[in-house]
Amino acid sequence: MGKSESQMDIMEKSSKALKRRWTVAEISLSVLLLMVSCALVGLVVLYTSAVKEQSNRPGVSRSSTGEGQMFCSNLNNVCTTTDCVTAAARLLQNIDKSVKPCDNFYQYACGGWLERHVIPETSSRHSVFDILRDKLEIVLKGVLETSSEQDRDAIKKAKILYSSCMNDSLIEQRDSQPLLKLIDRIGDWPVASEDWNTTTEEAWSLEDTLAMLTAHFHKKVVLDLYVWTDDRDSQRHIIY
Repeated sequence: MGKSESQMDIMEKSSKALKRRWTVAEISLSVLLLMVSCALVGLVVLYTSAVKEQSNRPGVSRSSTGEGQMFCSNLNNVCTTTDCVTAAARLLQNIDKSVKPCDNFYQYACGGWLERHVIPETSSRHSVFDILRDKLEIVLKGVLETSSEQDRDAIKKAKILYSSCMNDSLIEQRDSQPLLKLIDRIGDWPVASEDWNTTTEEAWSLEDTLAMLTAHFHKKVVLDLYVWTDDRDSQRHIIY
C-alpha cells in the first residue's frame, strides 16, 4: 500500500523541522568555539617553543641584590658572585676525590684540607675556624687603627684602649706603677705588703672588695652573677 498524502505531508514537515534545528546563532557559536580552540592550541605551541629556545640559550640574567650584582642562571638559579665562586672553590679544594664518600666520608670531605695544612708548632690545634679567626684579627686591626669622626662612643673607646695597649714606650716607662696603684685601691695584697696584717687586715672587707672588682673592673671573683633563661620556665629570665 502506498502512503497517503497526509502521511507524505507529515514526513516532509518533520524533515523540514529537523533541518531548521541549526539556527544562525548556533552556527556562529560553533564557529567562535572552533576559533578559540585553535587559538589556544597555537598559544600552547608558541609557549612550548619559547621555553625550549630559552633552555637551549646559554644566557645569564642579572638581578640586583642591594650593594652588588648577583648573576643567576635562568634554570638552576646558581650564584656566580665572587664570594660564591670562592666558597665553592674552597669546598672543592678540601675534598679528596680519590676516596669514595660511602667508604670514608671524613677523608672524602676533609682529605684535601688535611694535605694542604699542618698544625703550627705554636698551636695545639688548627682548623678552618682558626684560619678565619686570624683573618678576622687582621681586619679588626685595620679597623682599630683607623680613626673616623663618624664612630660611635663604644667604637671610640675600643680604639683608645687598643692604642693604649700598643703604646710600648709608655708601658715600659710606667713599669709596674699602675698595677701597684690598682692593688692599693682594691685593699692591698698580703704578698706585696710587708705590714698588711697590722695596717690593712682590720679594715679589709671581702664583701667590699668583691663589690669593687665587679662594679669597677668587671672581674667576678668567687661569685659569678649573670641573667639567663630560667630552667623551670623558659619564658622568663632570672638572675643566677
